[in-house]
Amino acid sequence: MYSCTFKDEKEEYANILIQKVERFKKENGRFPKKISEIGLKEAMEGPAFYQLENDSTYIVWYGLGLGESNTYSSSTNSWTIGG
Repeated sequence: MYSCTFKDEKEEYANILIQKVERFKKENGRFPKKISEIGLKEAMEGPAFYQLENDSTYIVWYGLGLGESNTYSSSTNSWTIGG
């Protein structure tokens, strides 16, 4: 039960991160280079991570378990679970 709650917290944070990134794009005409530009602190342990891939796409991901993550791609506007 604890792991489900922790996953839900990561997912919620990831969705907030995506909303902030999209808002930044609307206001500034570009995606942030780092999440510090949207007022969030980067941490090695997460809970979720952001990476600008190029000028028009980014990904957000969080870990689900050992070697598995849930990744959002702005180019497809969808989540993918992978290892």
